[in-house]
Amino acid sequence: MGFKSILLGAAALWPATIPLASAAAPPLTLGSGNVAVIEPPVWHPDEAPCVVSLYKNATFGANNADFNYAPPAGCPGPYATIVLAVDVSLNAGIQYDRTGTIWVGSVPLWFGTTSEPSPNQAPSWHFERDVTDYTALLASAQTGYALIANYTNSQDTSIITSSARLLFYPATQNNPAPRVPDIVIPLAAPGGGTVALDNGASLLTITPTLPTNIQAAALDVYLQGQSGDEFWYTCVPDSLSSELESCGGGTTREGEISIDGTPAGTAPVSPWIFTGGIDPYLWTPIPGVQTLDFKPFRVQLSPFAGYLSNGAPHSISLSVFGANSYFSVAGALFLYLDPNSTTVTGSVTTNTLTAQPVVTTTNTIATNGSVTSGNVDTSEKRKYTIAGSVTGTGGTINYTVQQTTDFSNKQHFKLTAATYLQDIVQKTVTVTTTTTAAPSGTTVDIANHTTPLVVSLYQAFNAKGNGLQATKITQTFDDSDSLLTNGLLTAQTTYADSITTGDTLLFNSAFQITGNKKQSSTASYLKTGPGKACFGRQLASAGGLLVGDVTGCF
Repeated sequence: MGFKSILLGAAALWPATIPLASAAAPPLTLGSGNVAVIEPPVWHPDEAPCVVSLYKNATFGANNADFNYAPPAGCPGPYATIVLAVDVSLNAGIQYDRTGTIWVGSVPLWFGTTSEPSPNQAPSWHFERDVTDYTALLASAQTGYALIANYTNSQDTSIITSSARLLFYPATQNNPAPRVPDIVIPLAAPGGGTVALDNGASLLTITPTLPTNIQAAALDVYLQGQSGDEFWYTCVPDSLSSELESCGGGTTREGEISIDGTPAGTAPVSPWIFTGGIDPYLWTPIPGVQTLDFKPFRVQLSPFAGYLSNGAPHSISLSVFGANSYFSVAGALFLYLDPNSTTVTGSVTTNTLTAQPVVTTTNTIATNGSVTSGNVDTSEKRKYTIAGSVTGTGGTINYTVQQTTDFSNKQHFKLTAATYLQDIVQKTVTVTTTTTAAPSGTTVDIANHTTPLVVSLYQAFNAKGNGLQATKITQTFDDSDSLLTNGLLTAQTTYADSITTGDTLLFNSAFQITGNKKQSSTASYLKTGPGKACFGRQLASAGGLLVGDVTGCF
């Protein structure tokens, strides 16, 4: 019996919970099984914010929690920053991890999942997002809703409750307002909502009415694997699926963006693991990286600014190469307008991006007697350049986006009548270099996005059909961003978030989990900014309880 059969059965079982974070990121409670969120709250200015409640103590089932949003009364912008603050809790019981979203004006402000409870643990947690880029959206009244689709029955009894608010911090001399997009357009279902892309040919397409003075553009995309794609990094080619008792479709997944049918950009797929994923005890009390709050990938579309401003109708589409039932996707298009002109001109001058990646897969799988073993290795490399210009009253701006992607997934299998071994080493490295040459000077932004994933799965069965599954996972997200202005380094940030976790599940011949042993995990977080700005944290757990919490710049 293979890994997949256990993996689906474990999802409704049990992990964790968390405390409410504060701006000072106080210590967590050692000895607690409550969710231990390692990410710190976002930066808050010292001034008191203007607060707008989106919804309060909403209970979630199959329906939306609708609300009407209005900008903060008597608190006009500009704003130094806007923070979305969300609290989520579940009562003790059994419940699946659930996907959650918050929408304002059909635009997603949050996309993530929930932590699973246990019969002895009622999880609660707090998280924050910097949503300053959505200032234009939040400048006017909008309808909105939150959805954490939750279903209860005689077994899955736990109820999800949540509250959310926006904190508006007025700009000051010390904290001036940043330049933000002038227009925010949803990449979503009509009226808001994620869209399911069942296969690589499925498209999420929008045809917005665009202004004729676009100076720069970017697209944030969320790509969440669901159903057969929840564990896409464990999959193998269809021809090997039955033999290796694994999901099919291969391991290559890639977000692909097109404008009017022409390739316009790509986005890596993050290997997010939900708190019920593979083994729910793995994520107690420390969840996987970004599990509760997905970070979107930003695709630079500024080379198309002049083209999109030509007054003609345009379509923008998102697909997922390799999708194999299915990906849940959404996003937002950000437009920056020429402040001094209602019309700009321009065109795309270079585009070497091909419609689909070149994927190479090799395997050495062979059967010798009762043993099936070997390796399945998959790789994909991308390298492209897209350049374009836009001319307004201030002169011509030339944009060049150069992006490389290096993806590899190496799997080793060994199957016998009584054991199942699958080891996975995967890594995606995406480097995007955006050069902006304007009359005022030249900037070069270098963004490096790396997501290593190492998974080791071992199952063993005795003569009665009882068994165990020993799992160890290391999941890491590394991001760095460097900005050069006229050849000089003027800003640099780094972000590293990692967890290593292990557990051994025990189950009976009906694949019902009867317990676990040897659960432990360690997690680390480090973010650095300009100058010596830094936040670091290290957490450790054992037996489903938090046993270590240290903060500092390591």
